[in-house]
Amino acid sequence: MKYRGEIDGLRAVAVVPVIFFHAGVDVFSGGYIGVDVFFVISGYLITSILLHDLQKQQFSLLTFYERRARRILPALCFVVLCCIPFAWLWMMPSELEDFGLSLVGVATFTSNILFWQQSGYFAASAELKPLLHTWSLAVEEQYYIFFPIFLAFVWRVRRSLILASFIVLGGASLALAQWATQNMPTANYYLAPMRFWEIVAGSICAVLLWRDVVRPNVVAATVGIALVVFAMLSFTAATPTPSIWTFIPVFGTALIILFARDGNHIAAFLGNPVFVFIGLISYSAYLWHQPLIAFFRLRTSDDPQGASLVALVIATFTLAWFSWRYIERPFRASPQNPLSRGNVLWLGSGALVAVASVGVFLSAFDGHPSRQTPAGENFAEIALVHDNLRPNVGLHSDCDTKHFALPSNCRTSPHPQTVLWGDSYAMQLAPALVASETRVDFVQVTKSSCGPFPGISAHFGKARWWQCTDFNDQALDWISNTDEIRTIIVSSAFSQLLYPTYERDGTVVDPAEVEERLIKNIVSTQSYLNGRGKLMIFVSPPPQNGRSLGLCYIRKRIFGQPYEDCNFDPDEMTARNRAITRILKRVEASIPVIWFDDFLCDQAICKTTFDQISIYRDTGHLSISGAAELGRRVDLTAIIQQKLSGPR
Repeated sequence: MKYRGEIDGLRAVAVVPVIFFHAGVDVFSGGYIGVDVFFVISGYLITSILLHDLQKQQFSLLTFYERRARRILPALCFVVLCCIPFAWLWMMPSELEDFGLSLVGVATFTSNILFWQQSGYFAASAELKPLLHTWSLAVEEQYYIFFPIFLAFVWRVRRSLILASFIVLGGASLALAQWATQNMPTANYYLAPMRFWEIVAGSICAVLLWRDVVRPNVVAATVGIALVVFAMLSFTAATPTPSIWTFIPVFGTALIILFARDGNHIAAFLGNPVFVFIGLISYSAYLWHQPLIAFFRLRTSDDPQGASLVALVIATFTLAWFSWRYIERPFRASPQNPLSRGNVLWLGSGALVAVASVGVFLSAFDGHPSRQTPAGENFAEIALVHDNLRPNVGLHSDCDTKHFALPSNCRTSPHPQTVLWGDSYAMQLAPALVASETRVDFVQVTKSSCGPFPGISAHFGKARWWQCTDFNDQALDWISNTDEIRTIIVSSAFSQLLYPTYERDGTVVDPAEVEERLIKNIVSTQSYLNGRGKLMIFVSPPPQNGRSLGLCYIRKRIFGQPYEDCNFDPDEMTARNRAITRILKRVEASIPVIWFDDFLCDQAICKTTFDQISIYRDTGHLSISGAAELGRRVDLTAIIQQKLSGPR
C-alpha cells in the first residue's frame, strides 16, 4: 500500500482539536469530532491493507491481529503504567475504584461499555477520568473483531458486492445512531453499533480508491477540509453525536481521503512536514492528552488555562514523541525486528492480563481507603467527607422520580401546605427547609433534569423531553387542584439554556428564543396558580463559576491547602448563571425571587465553605450539609414567608 503523507497530516488535523477540546478551549467547541475523523481514517487504512492482502492471497487473521497488537498495545500499556502511581497517590477511594475498573475495561477493550454504564446525571465528572478516551479504542477493536472475517467472506462469495455491503452496513448503523439520539443518547455516544458507520465510511473510501474510480480534485478536497473545520468550530456538547449531524465531518473526511491526492494543493497542505510529524505521533498524543489533563484537574481542581494549558500541550507532544520513538516504533513489524508473531501475541496478551490484574487490585477493597493523602491524612477520613458530597436528592432518593408520584417519604407531614417543585436544584433546597428555624410542612415534587416549566422541556443525557413534559403537566395539575397546597417553591438549573428544547407538541424551540419562552412560561404558570389561590416563589440557583467547587474542597483537603482558595470573584460567574439572572430579574416584578447571591456573595467574593463545611457538592448543586447549614444560618423558610407576604 502506497504511503500517503496527507493522511498523517489529516491525523494532525484530528488530534489537535481533540486535545484543545478536552482542555476546555472554547473555540474548539466541536473538537471532539476529531475522534470521528480518526474513525474514518482507521476504516480507510485497515480496509486498504486487507484488500491488498486479499488480492495478493496473503490474508491471515493472525497477521491482522499481530499488526493491531504491534500498533495499539505497546504505547497503550506504557501510558496506562505511567498513570497508576498518580492514581494511587491522588485519587479518592471511589475514584481509585473506578480507575481500577477502567483498567479492566482497557485490557478487555470494553471501556466504552464501562463508561456508558458509569455515565449519568449525577455521575462523576468525565473530565476527571484519566482513561475516558480509551472508549474510542474499544469501539475500533470491537469493530475489527468481525470486520476482517466479514470482508474475507464477501470477497470469496462475490467481491462485486463489497461496496454494496458496506453501504448497507453503514446505512443501518447511521439509522440506528439517529434513532438512538432520541431514545438512548448516552449509549449512542459510547457503543460500537452506533459508531460503525463512521469506520465504514473509511472502508468505502478504500474500496473506491482500490477500484480506481475517483480522481484527485482540489475543489472536492477543499470542501472536505471546510466541512471538518466547520464541525470543529461550530458543533457543541449539545449537538447530537453521532447523528446525521456527524455526517458533516465524516463526509468531509471522506472527501479529503478520496480527492486530496497526488500532490494537489490540499494534499500538499496536509502533507507539510509539521502536519506529517504531528500525525505520526498522533496516536501517542491522543493517549497522553487525557491522562495529563485529568490528573491536572485532579491535582488543582481547575481547568488548564494560560501557562498551564501551554505546559500541558508541550508535555503532551513531548511525551508523545518519546513514546512514538522509543515505544511504538521498536515494536512495529520490520525485517530488523526480532519479535516474532508468536512473541508479539504472547507479550500482548500478557500485558493485557497484567493491566487487568492491577485494575482488579485497585478496584478491590473499596479503593484502598487505608492509603494516606499527600497531606498525611488517611483517605478513609476523606471518604467520609466525600460522602457528604453525594447527590443531594432532598428528603429521600424516592423523591427523584422517573414518573410523577407522591411517595410518603417525600413529605414532612401528611397534609403539607407547601410544595417544592423542580429539578435537582429544587431537590437541594429540602435540607435547607428542614434545617430552618421556622418550620414548614412541605411535599417534594421533583425530577432530575426537569425544570418546573410546563410544556417546554430540555432533552439531553437520560432526560427525555416528553417525560419531563408529562411529569410537569401532572405536577401542575395536582398542585392546582389540591386545595391544601397554598405555596409553591420552585427552582431549576434552566437546562433549556444549554440543550435542545422542545414544546409540548414536539416542536424544537429556536435557541435564540429560549430565554423569552422561559420568561413567558414562568409568568403564565405563576398567573395560573395565582388564579387558583396559590402563591409561587422562585429560588435562584447558587452562583457558579464553572469549576467543581465540591471537588475543589476535597482536593484542598487532600493536599493540605486552604479551602478559601476555592472562593471566586462574582465577575467569574458562568454565562448560564448570567442568563438565569437576566430571566429572573425580568420576572421579579411579579414573582418573588430568593437570590442565593445574597447569602453567599459580597462585592468581592463568593464563598464556597461555611467554616469546615463545603457549601457545594459539584459545579452548582449544594451539598447536603451545606444546604442544611445555609438553612440554619439564614432561616430560609422565614425569608420565603417574608418575601411572599411583602408588597409586590
